[in-house]
Amino acid sequence: FVGIEKVIIFLLILAIIGIVLADYQIIAYALCLYPFIDFVLRSFVPNIASIWDELLFIAMFLVWGYKYLKYREQDGFKQTPLDLPVMLFLIAMFVVFIINSPDYRISLEGFRAVIQYILWYFVIIQLLKDTKGAKRICLIFVIVVSLMAIHGVYQYIIGVEMPAGWVDSKEAGVRTRVFSILTSPNILGSLVTLALPLTLSFGAISKNNKTKALFYILALTMVGCLVFTFSRGAWIGFGVAILVYAFLKDKRLLIPVLIVGLLAAVLVPGIANRITYMLSPEYIESSLRGGRLVRWITGLQILKGTPLFGVGLGHFGGAVAMNNDLSYLVGTEMVETFYMDNYYLKTAVETGLFGLFAFVMLIVNGLRTIRITTDKVSKELEIGILAGLFGVIVHNFVENVFEVPMMTSCFWLLVAVLMHFWYINYKDNVYNFNK
Repeated sequence: FVGIEKVIIFLLILAIIGIVLADYQIIAYALCLYPFIDFVLRSFVPNIASIWDELLFIAMFLVWGYKYLKYREQDGFKQTPLDLPVMLFLIAMFVVFIINSPDYRISLEGFRAVIQYILWYFVIIQLLKDTKGAKRICLIFVIVVSLMAIHGVYQYIIGVEMPAGWVDSKEAGVRTRVFSILTSPNILGSLVTLALPLTLSFGAISKNNKTKALFYILALTMVGCLVFTFSRGAWIGFGVAILVYAFLKDKRLLIPVLIVGLLAAVLVPGIANRITYMLSPEYIESSLRGGRLVRWITGLQILKGTPLFGVGLGHFGGAVAMNNDLSYLVGTEMVETFYMDNYYLKTAVETGLFGLFAFVMLIVNGLRTIRITTDKVSKELEIGILAGLFGVIVHNFVENVFEVPMMTSCFWLLVAVLMHFWYINYKDNVYNFNK
């Protein structure tokens, strides 16, 4: 009567609900699949492609409620040192929204775009219940990015077609830039930067030589994919991520890592040409005419006019402003909004020095709350996660990485996993002390 397709979908939903109720933390694994889910929905079910992550968040929130009601005696509400910095940042953004909203509809959308994906942190950490679940999330994430990296390398081999605007007309030697199933090589590079140190961590903790070799091969594949994105910002972020990884793992690795990085910058033609061009007068002239440099200068000029609370959330430098076709008076000229290519400067222009200070304090205090545990496996995974997070934080200086929901979601997913490791270690230490 209702059709076989609807019956199958209904039974599938029932099966998923049954699995989740049997083990509530399984639903948290879905966020690792964000790139795949988003790609499939954008390709085949565009009607819900823009809201599926909100629906997933609501589903996770309901599962969290179920977990709290049924298992609060064994696993109650988790509190971590990062909760307060995140809450203070959210309060700061609410203050900016109340005080400075030239257009409340746009400001509300801008407010949502900033805070929505940070909330993944709270729901994920409440749904994780053990070290095994946290490790599985890390593994799924590495597998997802590995498959995208393999696809990226394949795209380079076949010479996938790319928009002409991805390479400066005066720049030679770049025949294509890979992007896998995403819409930007810069974001693919940032995602690889986030996952690559974690892949090295899995290689380090693997006891089986074949498994260890597999992870290191996947890491090399990611390096190849990262090179083929030709994303200078992602390269910089990756360089910082690897330095952080080496510093935390064994400081003696810093010198070899620096040497390999310098040799790659000098000897690998694609990297050397891309970096050399960035330092050339032609690039600077082009960038001042219509690239990052003129955008940064314009952003600073706008910030100069509204230094305390900015122009308002959602009113500059990102998707919300672009969707609303906003423009600004800079000197005597009206300038249409654009993507800022510097998330920190975008935050400053929208929320002023007050908002920028709140965001910087969130990052600084967040890093200060991190404690590397003594458990060998957890410690290695924490090092990999922390290094990847550092890489994305640095990449945001030259890109709007957090303007992409997938990237922000994956970032806060791994932050939640990192703090979950802290929570498990803290809980075990308290239990052993009381015992």
